[in-house]
Amino acid sequence: MDQSIRLGRIAGIPVGVNWSVLVIFLLVVWELSELVLPTYYPHSSTTAYWLVGFITTVLFFGSLLAHEASHSVVAKRNGVGVRRITLWLFGGVSELESEALTAGADFRIAVVGPLASFVLAGFFGAVRLLLLKVDIGGVLIPAMGWLAWMNLLLGAFNLLPGAPLDGGRVLRAFLWYRSNDRLHAASIAAYSGQVLGYMLVGFGIVEFLAGSLGGIWLVFMGWFLLSAARAEERSTVMRSSLAGVHVRDIMTLHPVTFPSTMTVGELLNMEELQGYRFNSFPLVGPDGELEGLTTLGRIRRLAPELQSKTRLKDISCPLDEVPVGAADEPIADLLQRMEASPDGRAFVMDANGRLIGIISPTDIARYVQLLMLRSQGLTARRR
Repeated sequence: MDQSIRLGRIAGIPVGVNWSVLVIFLLVVWELSELVLPTYYPHSSTTAYWLVGFITTVLFFGSLLAHEASHSVVAKRNGVGVRRITLWLFGGVSELESEALTAGADFRIAVVGPLASFVLAGFFGAVRLLLLKVDIGGVLIPAMGWLAWMNLLLGAFNLLPGAPLDGGRVLRAFLWYRSNDRLHAASIAAYSGQVLGYMLVGFGIVEFLAGSLGGIWLVFMGWFLLSAARAEERSTVMRSSLAGVHVRDIMTLHPVTFPSTMTVGELLNMEELQGYRFNSFPLVGPDGELEGLTTLGRIRRLAPELQSKTRLKDISCPLDEVPVGAADEPIADLLQRMEASPDGRAFVMDANGRLIGIISPTDIARYVQLLMLRSQGLTARRR
């Protein structure tokens, strides 16, 4: 998930928001200011409604951030690196660099998010009761009640037993603990997520036909969950296929590097470029140190008239956003970091920090296809 705006760091973890947050932020401010707050407290001014609506929305997104930050902090405490936290249209995403090493760690990382939401629900509920008791809250009373209710719903919804929701992760951890087979547990959790997605779509259609526009939102959520669960299932199948495979078995050795100051036009006019069978270009500075990575996909998005004056580093993926792996690392661990990367590529470094290889999705797909063909060949010969 791309970060359009970077907000800072929490426990050393970069935090940002995607542009889609602006859409839901404005919608929530409007709903609170024009519908919710006037309905539950009809004795205030328009200015007060909009001011409290804005503040309440900020607190709501702060609650979403607290939910995701709790996942990330617990992940780091359990030995799992966290690349970044991003808020977007459907809430937030904590991009982990690898999987938990044990079922217990997997459970703790998953369950802490809903628990944080429940704690916040209790906090805002207690503030509401306090304001009621002292009778000075005014329009803040329904605002605190709304925040309590939304955090309660957030925690409960995320505990539904289907990946990629937190409840799906909890289910995966439980099945992993019982069977000692993480991939099988992940497959069941992904299937459960698909069933849950179909159910939400069905409920949404029924609600819409009954005359409620809220059904559209349920259909949208169900469709998103269904798509994410299918993607998780494909990832699980991929990981199963790559069990026991290491980075060195797949990586392209000794990748060609390019000067970061070279223009796009100069690259495209290179006679050697036609003979290259890759579309990833590691970039190095004048001192030979890696500075980033660009791809043909990034070049394709550049207007032709800008090619002659745009340097490769101007359209590159920054070095700190390119995953780095070791040759003896299991490819399944690096794959997860690659999936969270903007370009889906990874550098392979030796113990001295020198670039010795590169891995792209095409490399992995080709390896898996060869494994499947070899497996089919063995099956045919056995028959």
